[in-house]
Amino acid sequence: MKLAALSSALAVAMGGMGYMAWQSMGKVTADQVGCFANAPQPQTVVLLDVSEPRFNDEQARSLKRYLDQLYKSLDFNERLSVVTTAEDQIGSVPKARFHVCGQATSAAELEAVNAEGASAGFLAKQKQRLYEKVFAPAIASVLSPDAASRQRYQSPILEMVKGIRHFQPLRPGDRLIVVSDLIQNSDSVQFCRTQNDMPPFSVFSKRPVYGRLKPDSMEGIDVELLMIQRHGYGQGEFSYCYSEEELSRFWRDYFSANGVDKPSLIRIRHGYVEG
Repeated sequence: MKLAALSSALAVAMGGMGYMAWQSMGKVTADQVGCFANAPQPQTVVLLDVSEPRFNDEQARSLKRYLDQLYKSLDFNERLSVVTTAEDQIGSVPKARFHVCGQATSAAELEAVNAEGASAGFLAKQKQRLYEKVFAPAIASVLSPDAASRQRYQSPILEMVKGIRHFQPLRPGDRLIVVSDLIQNSDSVQFCRTQNDMPPFSVFSKRPVYGRLKPDSMEGIDVELLMIQRHGYGQGEFSYCYSEEELSRFWRDYFSANGVDKPSLIRIRHGYVEG
């Protein structure tokens, strides 16, 4: 009798395992950075200017807080890519230093893309693990000064924006976040350092050089500028930029002329962030 009961229980258990295995067949899984390749994937691209002079320690902490909050606020499967102005990016197709995707917060989100559901508690822990193992170390790396890097002064923001727009799959509703002092410095133009290289955008846009730097239309793309504040506008190496407002006005006009509706600007001052 006991043997028969045990056999029956075993059969039920094996049947349950078989049912679970059958249920799991055909389910999709995320890759190692939490992305589901065949599910809808909105994009956020961060362009991080790593040229000298870099941000000071307080500004770096402000940036880290901003980027941490950005990670926490990602929608499910939203792809966050970080592109830098490091030496191997200049004059090439912009490639992301790293990327991660926003994590699900409910079983329903996973089931909607044909993935296995999970509890909210498990999903929160999974999101934290991805932060600790992938996102936080990668952010620490790009925010830390790289003494071995040969990239010191090139800040080709115009070229990088054009390259990102052309080679990244940005669509209406996606985001571009530019983290920079916004002092363009490349072989094409040198803002603040060369006289008349940064006239009002309405004048700059008529110059032949702009024909080579103009990006594809950015209509429908949200743009946010995180402006690293500098001291000494109008003197020294910044002799030909007379104010922070002169720079910010140029870039707002540039993005507006290329289809962006009300580009926003946040100033990153010494130890705090200001709109």
